[in-house]
Amino acid sequence: MTAPRFPKAWLVYAAVLTAAVVIGEVSGFLRGEPFSWQTLLNWIVTLALLTATWGYAMQRPVGNEPYWRRAFWILVVVTALMLLRVALASPAALVPVAAFMAFLVPAYVAAWRYAYRSAQLWNPAGR
Repeated sequence: MTAPRFPKAWLVYAAVLTAAVVIGEVSGFLRGEPFSWQTLLNWIVTLALLTATWGYAMQRPVGNEPYWRRAFWILVVVTALMLLRVALASPAALVPVAAFMAFLVPAYVAAWRYAYRSAQLWNPAGR
């Protein structure tokens, strides 16, 4: 219901996360990683998560509240399925994935706050 407690920190986090994603995707492309439907799904999920993070950090509405409420839960389910897939494929891969997920936790917090705790964005007349 209020603006982010640390707006500059959220902006810095959003910028660092975006840079990390872009660097990771470009380095994968340069290594010749194959393009697959999983890659496309990852890009869509990442784009949604980055959009919610930036929207929350900048306190700007992108789309509408019902969309982000549904999108948040889709992001959570898709991420859980990805983690399950990694765990079943290679338990050793869980360590680096867990470290990466720890870096993503604030983005999920921002997405949740954007969807459920930013009423002032979705209903500006209620300010």
